[in-house]
Amino acid sequence: MRAPGNVARSGVFGLRVTCYWVAEEFRVHLYAEQSLPKNRPEIMVVGGGKGGVGKTCFSVNAAVTIARRGWRVVLVDADLSCSNVEIILGMHCNARLDDFFYQKGAKSLENILCDTPYENLRLIPGTTGLLNVANPKYQQKLALIRELSQLDADLIIIDLDAGAHLNTLDFFLMTETNGVLLITPEKTSIDNAFKFLRGALFRRIERFYQSPEVALLLKRNETLSDFIECIESSDSFDKATGRQICGELVALAQSIKPRIVVNKAHNAYEAQIASNILAKYARQFLRIEPEHLGFLYLDNCVSETVNSGKPFVVGHPGLKISGCISDIANRLGYL
Repeated sequence: MRAPGNVARSGVFGLRVTCYWVAEEFRVHLYAEQSLPKNRPEIMVVGGGKGGVGKTCFSVNAAVTIARRGWRVVLVDADLSCSNVEIILGMHCNARLDDFFYQKGAKSLENILCDTPYENLRLIPGTTGLLNVANPKYQQKLALIRELSQLDADLIIIDLDAGAHLNTLDFFLMTETNGVLLITPEKTSIDNAFKFLRGALFRRIERFYQSPEVALLLKRNETLSDFIECIESSDSFDKATGRQICGELVALAQSIKPRIVVNKAHNAYEAQIASNILAKYARQFLRIEPEHLGFLYLDNCVSETVNSGKPFVVGHPGLKISGCISDIANRLGYL
């Protein structure tokens, strides 16, 4: 196996681009500009295109379950407009993620880390939702990603905002496995999840080339297949260059490996069908290969536990939905 190398080459739009190649898998790892520590904690980002699919509930209950098994977990409320992790945990924090963005000079998360009622679990609370904080600059997001990677923890779970905003996409793309994608069996949820993955892929392509021409082409194509076809039929460059571009695009797509969790499913069969539909469209139109991680049963107790401020894995550990969280934690390797 050839070790990843720092290879500078001429970009197809007259740019000099740098990427890290893993030769045996022919995919690209795009890291933040700042180098990350070697022994950094595992980061799991929880996203999804549609609001109300259960991202926050899943994040909180997964965090509590894994922390109670002895792993050091930090839960991050990265919903920059409507944060509510504290409500589900039944606690209140005086510190806010705003404090991190407002810090002058060297930034640190240590001052806003809050203890929770659960051993081994700490919380970075969300923002106030004010406009200047809800839309941080790209360099501020890089600083947050860097500081998260330096926390003393085994696992960091990041609960994202709904939709496909640039902030949400940038955070979703921060890990090699690109985290967990929550959906429900409804068509609207599957459709929005597909659009979320498309937005993430196009954002990765846009950041890779950093070219206005690429941004314009992306707006004119709804799928990666259309984009590749556009490149192949273009007279702007020779065949060799066209093949290089197409290879880069496929590698960028294959570097995105989302893991699907289906929430509010009546049974495992319904969940698997929903996951298969999303995976089929992601493979066909985006060249992305999602993995089915698990599912959560539809259960009326979820609303009750949200209002009570006690996660359902604590208030109702014997329910099947709590068993689903346990199964997913096992599949993630947190035994």
